[in-house]
Amino acid sequence: MTRISTFLFISAMAFGTPVLAQKAPAKLKAGATIEQVSQLNYTFAQLTAAYAPLDNPISLTAGITWDDPSLLIPTPFPISLNSVAVDVIGIDGLGAMVVGANNANPNVLHVALPFETDIIDRGYDSSINLSSINYKVEGAVGSRILKIEWKEVGSYGEYDMLGGILTNYISFQAWIYEGTHVIEYRYGANTITNLPMFYEGETGPLVGFAIESATGISTNLLSGPVASPTLMTTLQAVIGTPTNGTVYRFTPVGGTGTSVAEQQLSSLLKAYPNPATDLLNLQLQDNQTSALVQLYDLSGREVKRVTMNEMQQTVDISDLAAGMYTLRMQGAAGSLKVIKK
Repeated sequence: MTRISTFLFISAMAFGTPVLAQKAPAKLKAGATIEQVSQLNYTFAQLTAAYAPLDNPISLTAGITWDDPSLLIPTPFPISLNSVAVDVIGIDGLGAMVVGANNANPNVLHVALPFETDIIDRGYDSSINLSSINYKVEGAVGSRILKIEWKEVGSYGEYDMLGGILTNYISFQAWIYEGTHVIEYRYGANTITNLPMFYEGETGPLVGFAIESATGISTNLLSGPVASPTLMTTLQAVIGTPTNGTVYRFTPVGGTGTSVAEQQLSSLLKAYPNPATDLLNLQLQDNQTSALVQLYDLSGREVKRVTMNEMQQTVDISDLAAGMYTLRMQGAAGSLKVIKK
């Protein structure tokens, strides 16, 4: 496997402005050092959810046909990749990567890999933009999501093998959650029928995370069939293409810990049991007698609203889907995480 690329670093002065480069990023050279990590930085879960293209997003490619773009996205809230706070979110075309750089140590890149293969605008030769790279920030402050979208992108492997013909494509997204630093890779429709051609001889894309430095590359990648992959520390591609509606969720190890903001809210409100199954108990603290409490899902949508006129109240959450939710109190700082089993 020799496909992991390096990200063309661009000054933060370029934030908010698409930057298109036609120089291909360098591939990892044969014989380069590969350092496998001894402990995974993320836990992995596979889910299913309807795929939806972003509504009215900000375009990074801005209608320009592209190959090997180097793009930057302003960080809308503090973001951590591989347990390291990053200052730069960038995308390169060879890897379809979300890349984080820390200005304190810019020579080490923390890379999220939603679909690492050599992508290209399907209208590249015609100068008519047929594929786009977009982003959007959604949700309430404190539980926002940065959503990055690759829409109907093609493969340089097909372009090269068939002499400029580009018919196969895939749409996918990377979601980065505020506060929890959870990252999801979401996959839409695809027309990929020839895997070796689309993936240039590989069985599928690289999916997961990597850390690139002067001494080598450390990897946490999915391994095995796309329908039932596992998170491993081997440098290999998954087998196949994720089907429409597939969601791969990566939760930072220790990511359910209590933040400073949560500690502030926890002095005012308790929620138990946590995880909860059907009933969630809310208990006011610090001699409070009334409060408006709201429960949000990970997309930032309010799913429950509770007006508390007494110290304790029980909320029926049996109708909610299993997963992580966020509790907020009107007029109070911070939030609390709640898990529905």
